Amino acid sequence: MDQVLLCSSQIPLTTSISNTFIKKYMLNANGSYVKVYLYLSMCIQSDIHGLSISSLADRMENTEKDVLRALQYWEKKNLLTLQYNESNDDICGILLLNPETADQTISVTASDETPSNEISFDEPSSYTKPVSVPEDFQANTLSALKADTYTTSVDQTDSLSSMETATTEAVARKDEDAQPLPVDDTETKEIVITQEQTERVAKDDDFSWTRLIVESYLDRPITTKEADLLIYLFDTLHFSKDLILYLYEYCCSIHKTNINYVQAVAFSWDKNNVKTPDDAQELSHQYNECHSAICKALGLNRMLGSIESQYIDRWQNEWQMDLAVILNACNRTILTIQKPDFKYMNGILENWHKHNVHTLQDVQVCDDNYNKKKANNTRDNKPAIQKSNNRNQFHAFEQRNTSAAEIDQLEKMLLKR
Repeated sequence: MDQVLLCSSQIPLTTSISNTFIKKYMLNANGSYVKVYLYLSMCIQSDIHGLSISSLADRMENTEKDVLRALQYWEKKNLLTLQYNESNDDICGILLLNPETADQTISVTASDETPSNEISFDEPSSYTKPVSVPEDFQANTLSALKADTYTTSVDQTDSLSSMETATTEAVARKDEDAQPLPVDDTETKEIVITQEQTERVAKDDDFSWTRLIVESYLDRPITTKEADLLIYLFDTLHFSKDLILYLYEYCCSIHKTNINYVQAVAFSWDKNNVKTPDDAQELSHQYNECHSAICKALGLNRMLGSIESQYIDRWQNEWQMDLAVILNACNRTILTIQKPDFKYMNGILENWHKHNVHTLQDVQVCDDNYNKKKANNTRDNKPAIQKSNNRNQFHAFEQRNTSAAEIDQLEKMLLKR
């Protein structure tokens, strides 16, 4: 009997993903990293060839470095293994591993029979030195082909590199004892995002790129509230993408990535008219210099509290007092009450504020006027003071002027009784 040819007009275009990957790995991974893994899984199961790092970057709308970071991340999780060319350590293949047995680390490389089609990679030193790969693994390996043309956006890549360099250098220049930037915890500003804003920024390539880099800084996908904050900063406060990236770079450097802190810092920058990363760096420098000087003058070996920071913000920004004037008040507080007390300092500075004091010269004029007024009051009250000095608590009443003769007479009258 002849064989029957089976045909179908429909081929299911589906990709199978392990539940272990979803439960154990996907929830904690960056969204862009998950996209790379899912796309590679689809390519493996659909037998798609002709891939390259640059083509993956184009598909993901990322840079090549972002794709390489994603591959390196999954390699660390033992979900895939990168194959290298032994001659130049270029990536020439990707082996997807079973998530069920991901705890078993396997290092592979391209063998001598590896096709000559390769992907050039400029930073091979960041990967593990390859070793030989078993033949049974090569059967299921996705071999990446060399890119025919370099299609990644050069402008976007250069912008990313320059931004990473600028922010890294800026954070590195911070003092070791640098404190978080000034924030006003009492000020709660509601963020309102309209549907029109959401649709507008969704079409903006700069915003999409900025959001992607922020997620890479946080090493996780951003939440809905964080996305609303990004839209508000980008479209309402008109923060540049460089300033937004510096904001998150700074917050990550001090391990304060909570949305409330990031929002408070951003609003503080907007209040102080910060427009560029240089402006933010200058504000941070002034803040740290002022707080460190005040802590030293008061003998404090700790970070200032929120209410204490609000005092300093009032003295400097509302009352426009020089740092030297504030330090002078610190010295007077310590000499008078022998302990640091911001309420006592605020009383001194508030009195100076009423007399329009802003510099040390103004303080000297205020002291001279006070001394003159005190001298005048002393001169006017001098007689009364001298009279009162002749009396103590036993002479606070009018004394009798009894003569000796009167006393003798009184004594005789007493003896006659």
